[in-house]
Amino acid sequence: MALKHYVAGFLFNHAATEVVLIRKINPAWQRGHYNAVGGKIEPGESAIDAMVREFEEETGVLIPASSWTHYAHIHRPTDYHLQLFFAHSDQAYDCRTVEQEIVARFAVSALPDNLISNLRWLIPLALDQHIQFNQPIEFTEPAHERSQV
Repeated sequence: MALKHYVAGFLFNHAATEVVLIRKINPAWQRGHYNAVGGKIEPGESAIDAMVREFEEETGVLIPASSWTHYAHIHRPTDYHLQLFFAHSDQAYDCRTVEQEIVARFAVSALPDNLISNLRWLIPLALDQHIQFNQPIEFTEPAHERSQV
């Protein structure tokens, strides 16, 4: 199985009190849950270009590459590589549902219950003002064990 490459990003308002999230339809395990905005990196596309493209496609708002901070990588060697970004802009108030998945803005202090679980630590990590993020933080998950049936 080929390694899949993804991006995901959090757009916060300037005050960092609200965040834009998207209610997922696919993949099935995310259905009905809120996640960061993002998607697959296309062949030949850089991660930052994918972040800009995916965010605009899904929210109708163009956040330039220079506004995004690449703050983390989550890697599962047998399955995927996810590059995470955040940005601060009051364009968060302009985000809207463009495709089938619903785009919403939430207070950081009152995130929805139906949130993808790792966002409960990824959002505060992005907001941690004690970290400079000169280099993205690297997280490696254990390889997914496949049952041998």
